[in-house]
Amino acid sequence: MWEILTKRHKEWISMAMSICKDIHLANDIVQDMYLRLNKYLDKPEKIIKDGEVNSYFIYITLRNLFYDAKKSHKAEISKDYSDVENISILSALAEIPEETEENDGMEKAYLTIFEAIDKEVSTWHWYDQKLFRLYYYTPQSLRDIAGDTKISLTSIYNSCKNYRKIIEEKFGEDIEDFFNQDYDKI
Repeated sequence: MWEILTKRHKEWISMAMSICKDIHLANDIVQDMYLRLNKYLDKPEKIIKDGEVNSYFIYITLRNLFYDAKKSHKAEISKDYSDVENISILSALAEIPEETEENDGMEKAYLTIFEAIDKEVSTWHWYDQKLFRLYYYTPQSLRDIAGDTKISLTSIYNSCKNYRKIIEEKFGEDIEDFFNQDYDKI
């Protein structure tokens, strides 16, 4: 069972990344997944059917592990939203690697894109600014925000969908260039 499962390790990491958006957390979640699946050694048919790994079962396991990790760290998240408007883009950035020749262009491009996005967001209505920063700059889910702010989940979802559309329209090419490592085009 382990040989079949671990052959797709990189796929599990990618799947975890799609859930949590953090490579370190994704690696931790995948390792926890292996530990959790250890209890199915007696019943491998839950994980492997006809010699193939049940990807949906793996996805659900990864997602549940992410939510478990999120719940355990929820106490560290402040519920005071009074200074959400003061969150700058720089404070929301993930840790940028140490400056080297290889990543110097990446760092500049990264900061350029996110400063442009922050400048755009600062022109929006105060409500939209706060909601954007709550969702995109904190680890809270849409449900968490809805529960804490008493705003309907549907309203928050539609607003965030509109924010994503605006960002994609205005900065989509730069973001695509960044992921294609065409830093000089940004």
